[in-house]
Amino acid sequence: MKAAALLPKPVPPDPLSDDREALAGVTATPEVRLWLRIGAVQSLLDGHLRVRLRREHGITPARYHAMALLDKGREGMTMGELSKRLMVSNGAITGLVDRLVRDGKVTRTPLPGDRRTHIIRLTPAGREEVQAMERLHADWLAEVMGSLGREEMTALLGLLDRLKRSVRRGMDGWGPGEQEDAPS
Repeated sequence: MKAAALLPKPVPPDPLSDDREALAGVTATPEVRLWLRIGAVQSLLDGHLRVRLRREHGITPARYHAMALLDKGREGMTMGELSKRLMVSNGAITGLVDRLVRDGKVTRTPLPGDRRTHIIRLTPAGREEVQAMERLHADWLAEVMGSLGREEMTALLGLLDRLKRSVRRGMDGWGPGEQEDAPS
């Protein structure tokens, strides 16, 4: 069965809605509407995650994402690496790490031979907490995406993968520095 056959027919946006896609209207090009729809879905998912993390764990998404990254990089990361991967400024990452250190979630150790560079690592308590949050996050996503079947999710993943590759091809002409700033 073709991927397109698994996806429902597009529903025209409600012109009385306050979301950006609806405001663009049905006269907007499919590319503009797709871009807006992807943004709307991301915004809804981020809002859901923010509320759940705050309510159930008393933590911000930024702290959760930093801890999740550190959980994947078991050997730790420098402040610069963490800043780049989270796409935040060095100043923002310093404040975030300071709070995580204060709360006993991470350690900050000077790199031998370079006291200006620090390695950030999860503490055992931080690792335990983020792994519990990751399990709950997976459950939340299953809950909010429950109306899509596995075949639909697989088809959508395939389409979004093609779109991601297309966007990256469109970035081929970007100059040095421009492409570095783009998320992966």
